[in-house]
Amino acid sequence: MEELPRALPVRLSPSRAKEFDQCPRRFWFGTIQGCTTPPTAATLKGNVFHSVFELLFDLPREQRTKERARAMVAPALEVLRHPDVERSSVPEGSVEAAIRETTGRWHEVLDADPRALERALSEARDLEVVIPAGSGEERSLLTATDVVVENYFEQQLERPWNFDPVARELHLEADVGGLVLHGFIDRLDRYTTAAGEERWVISDYKTGKVPKDRYLDEAFFAMKVYALLLAEAQGVVPFSLRLLYVAAPSAQADRRVAVDDALLEGTRTTMLRLWASMRQSAADDVWETKTGPLCGWCHFKPWCPAFGGDPALAPKSWRDEADAPLAS
Repeated sequence: MEELPRALPVRLSPSRAKEFDQCPRRFWFGTIQGCTTPPTAATLKGNVFHSVFELLFDLPREQRTKERARAMVAPALEVLRHPDVERSSVPEGSVEAAIRETTGRWHEVLDADPRALERALSEARDLEVVIPAGSGEERSLLTATDVVVENYFEQQLERPWNFDPVARELHLEADVGGLVLHGFIDRLDRYTTAAGEERWVISDYKTGKVPKDRYLDEAFFAMKVYALLLAEAQGVVPFSLRLLYVAAPSAQADRRVAVDDALLEGTRTTMLRLWASMRQSAADDVWETKTGPLCGWCHFKPWCPAFGGDPALAPKSWRDEADAPLAS
């Protein structure tokens, strides 16, 4: 395989590819320079919800109730806040212990994987800065997540007691035309139609607002890459892609896209095009800045050349920003 420009990652995820497509300079800040961004209440709510529903499907079907799911919300946040604890310190059979078993957030597990340990501890430190324990922000986060869990059951967006996913947090990796793609599928479902036809569905939870129809194609960007990965890595072509907006009314929550050869080939072409552009940017060390509405939410705007900033002055860690100069 041809040697890559040193700055580029050896494999590409859908989130990194989308970031580059939206703004190569934003990709440069985060991926090439390794500058970190703070977590937000929205991303943390999504993390807690995903943890709750990953564990929910570990339970026997008859125990997948609203009450059990709501009881998992606070322990899920506790696990994120304190990932490195010993088994003897958590009551055996508790909800917290079950979450730790599922996520591997035990000292005995993390101690054997220094990189995973540092990542978990870094996430915990960031969480404590953004959502301090016992704070109003923490109470708001727990309440917001609880409301989403309640909505999932009250709106009957699904009936989790009626089915078992084939896989959850399924990691896939495949070489696509010389580009190594990888990603994590939230949930992989399989069912059989009345006519006996087997169908596979890639499902993903979203805790935010349902996007307007004109933005739905963008919302499915990562899902299309997952479909390509599943086809390449396991030879399974999914029937459809499904985004479940768990905070929305039932009539708006379930959004789907059918998968066919045209979608897979279009996704392959898109990813190889982005990879070629990425390689050229790295080889020339030229990273285009694309301005638009998203600039207002970009963490790196103070150091962006499109707004008079100096990229070289951007701090590696968002924790260091108070001491970082904004102009040369």
